Amino acid sequence: MIEKLKNLEEQAMDEMTPEAYSDAKEFLLINSKVITDHEQALYKAGYLDGIQTAIRIASENSDTQSYTLNLDDIFNE
Repeated sequence: MIEKLKNLEEQAMDEMTPEAYSDAKEFLLINSKVITDHEQALYKAGYLDGIQTAIRIASENSDTQSYTLNLDDIFNE
């Protein structure tokens, strides 16, 4: 399972230059109080997507864990 997560991380990192990654992290640290609500939502959506992917991978091939996601339940729609 850890190998699958490492592979996903490597894939994502391969799609960014080290400079772009560093700049993005620095931007978020410096501007955490001045980014717009829309920018915060975009960041959080990406973060949640990453967490959900990690949980789904962790639950694959597990006899004791499973993972499903129903957005209607989350957003009460």
